[in-house]
Amino acid sequence: MRAGLPRILVVDANPGYRSVISHVVEMAGAQFESVAEIAQAMRQLDGTDAFDMIIVGTSTDSPVSPAAIGKLRSVALTPVIVLIEAYDETKETLRFYKAGADEVLPKPFVPDALIGAIQAEMRRPGPISLVPLATRIELGSLVFDAKKRRVTGTEGSAVPLTKREWQLLAFFLASPNQFFSAAEAASQAWDPEASPEQFRSYVTRLRHKLSPFKPYCSLVTEKGKGYCLVVDQPPTTH
Repeated sequence: MRAGLPRILVVDANPGYRSVISHVVEMAGAQFESVAEIAQAMRQLDGTDAFDMIIVGTSTDSPVSPAAIGKLRSVALTPVIVLIEAYDETKETLRFYKAGADEVLPKPFVPDALIGAIQAEMRRPGPISLVPLATRIELGSLVFDAKKRRVTGTEGSAVPLTKREWQLLAFFLASPNQFFSAAEAASQAWDPEASPEQFRSYVTRLRHKLSPFKPYCSLVTEKGKGYCLVVDQPPTTH
């Protein structure tokens, strides 16, 4: 995997389509990982890997329901492109859009059309963080790199973050060791329309990703007080 390039997760049960979609992803200027099933994709998203987009192929032989797309989107919270064989069924296409798909394209697809959809989604601005943050913050051997959206630990362990994960971390880093309510943090980290429910989902993900860096950096919750990023400078290794 090449650092700095957008990372796209490709999901399609058909190995031929999976290979072609992955090749198109590279032609669009991104890098890919590919899996055959939605369940595998969910496991990928539960890990430490961060993806900037998901492309899901569905067919009559290997159907993917709008509900599954909705669940995938609720976990990933990144753009989702769906490729469907039954594209002429307008009602079904609308259901995918309502479930959270950002783009629905016919399958078989025209490579240039998919490349255009990928590049268009990558050009769209993500949620804008209201909190400015230095490009690089070092606490002993713990490094917060805004440019790479990555946290590196004292033993060289590195954890990549999605845009929204980094924006949330940036908010807490701007005010470490202070408590905020879910609504307050979501509004200030992202925008006033941000959902507290999405915020709580991101807290769970961010807490999991920061777990290798305990006790120097941990996202804690206290009843009646809210959420707080506890930061303690770790010793510098020599």
